[in-house]
Amino acid sequence: MLPSDLEQRLKAQVDFPSPPQVATEIIALARDPDIEMAKVATAVGRDPAMTAKILRIANSAFYAQRRPSQNLRQALVIIGLNAALTLALSFSLVNSMRALRATGIDYSRFWRRALLAATAARAFSEAAKTGHPEDVFLSAMLQDMGVLALDRAARDFYSQLPQKSTHADWVAYEIAKLGKDHSYYTAMMLRAWNLPERLCKPVEASHSPQMFAWTTEEGQFARCVALGSDLAEAVLSSDQASSVPALAQRAHRLLSMSHEHFNEVVARILALIPETEALYETSILESDDAENLLAEARELLAVRNLHALQEVTNLQATTSALQTRTEEAEDSSRRDPLTGVLNRPWLDRMLDREFTQAVVFGRDLSVAHIDLDRFKLVNEKFGTPVGDKILHSCAQAIQAVIRGSDLVARFGGEEFIVVLPSTDRAIARQVAQRILAAIAGQDHGGDGASGAHVTASIGVATYTTNQRFPSTLALLEAADHALYAAKLCGRNRVECYDELPTSRRSPVAART
Repeated sequence: MLPSDLEQRLKAQVDFPSPPQVATEIIALARDPDIEMAKVATAVGRDPAMTAKILRIANSAFYAQRRPSQNLRQALVIIGLNAALTLALSFSLVNSMRALRATGIDYSRFWRRALLAATAARAFSEAAKTGHPEDVFLSAMLQDMGVLALDRAARDFYSQLPQKSTHADWVAYEIAKLGKDHSYYTAMMLRAWNLPERLCKPVEASHSPQMFAWTTEEGQFARCVALGSDLAEAVLSSDQASSVPALAQRAHRLLSMSHEHFNEVVARILALIPETEALYETSILESDDAENLLAEARELLAVRNLHALQEVTNLQATTSALQTRTEEAEDSSRRDPLTGVLNRPWLDRMLDREFTQAVVFGRDLSVAHIDLDRFKLVNEKFGTPVGDKILHSCAQAIQAVIRGSDLVARFGGEEFIVVLPSTDRAIARQVAQRILAAIAGQDHGGDGASGAHVTASIGVATYTTNQRFPSTLALLEAADHALYAAKLCGRNRVECYDELPTSRRSPVAART
């Protein structure tokens, strides 16, 4: 069959259903600039199943309202007229399309892909703040309808392709056979149904969204639709390990989306999928596929952070080598000159590294925040030079009792941080108790410090799979709160953050 003949068959909708009566009425309402709420409620209300779904979606995670909608009018107010029309149209069109049975493609996979692409496109639209996420949802859901149309107009059109063919296989096959891919035929079919151009244009550009400028509404719309399709393909691919990183790069190119933002979008998609499955009464994603997708996205973010950290470390090492040419000078650049333990910049780098590994590999990570008690009085009584010697002595005492895998650094003033990789709270408390005893047992009698006795207070915080912290800063703040609690309880003691009453976990004033 010639492409021109095929187009005529599609336009005539041979063996391909037109939108049902409710959908036709909704399309007409959507094109009316003076649309009224009552008209929409009347049209939707003629279909009890559609009414129930509109109510469900208004009360679902899509909108997250505090008070549930009790009736159709309340639901329409919450989600808006345009959104209601778009969602109602999607329910009606999908029901009619699902009555078809394709002859040359994996029909079950096709519908899973369509609903997954729509859910993903909506999440990308929300993240990019493009507006009208429901329109994006519907366009993304319908973007491959041309495949069904071609399959109906030319029997067994896709029969030469394997059942597990990818979206890229479809496109290449269509262009080879017809000179155009299914996005062209989908847009043609949607226009024949009199759908608004705001839905048709993004579909037509879904395989080449850059044809519209990013600054235009069509450009943003088309990019979200294309990314929804790409994510669906990545999830259904047998090689997610390479598909997900490629998708993250494409999201960055099309929407300037960072890896962190991409990770948030993946989590949002997985949160929306159960609602979409319930609304359209079908299974979209197996639990293993969902877990794998989230794991790949998290690993991608972690690897990126590790690469960034490695680049910083390499740059630091290169700079130090060029400046000093000696291993001793490189080591000194990492250490606090007064106490000999790691300095603050190096602590930040090492803690970032350990935190990233804890998140990626599900390991425990503890930090101990140490503050020498009433150290200002020591400086006032014995003088700063003596105080500096005591600081050095305490730092060496800490270094002597920690484990080989632990890191100790001067945090500032009379404060130290000990990083304890792969360490739970119980072991961290034991190490902290040893540090407490070592500092209290130091003899500071020489060098003009006769009578000097120093103790410390220690706060411990632990990252675990059950108690997560969003960042290293949050972990350090938790240890600081525990340290403040130790001060309040009389000093010279250890307190752990996860053992504190909830009231003690809030931010507090500066310590004295």
